[in-house]
Amino acid sequence: MTGPMHLAPSGDLTIFEICDFKAQLQTGLKQDQGITVDLGETGTVDASALQLLIAACRHESVQLINVPARVAERFAQMGWTRPKGQGLT
Repeated sequence: MTGPMHLAPSGDLTIFEICDFKAQLQTGLKQDQGITVDLGETGTVDASALQLLIAACRHESVQLINVPARVAERFAQMGWTRPKGQGLT
């Protein structure tokens, strides 16, 4: 088993860019290696990206880091919070 996969999307993460990002997430989940998603360099994040991230975070092996306040606010507006001990960092 290798170390965790690190994904760091940059720029917008919207319905127009989501296919490639989804494929990367699926690859990491299939390899069961853990995934760290660094959102620090993202631009616009739309509902499709938020839904994908929420679905991915149902796996304990997925961790979100460097979540901008505006993205955390969008998660909250959608009514989503991480389980205890798995907060957004």
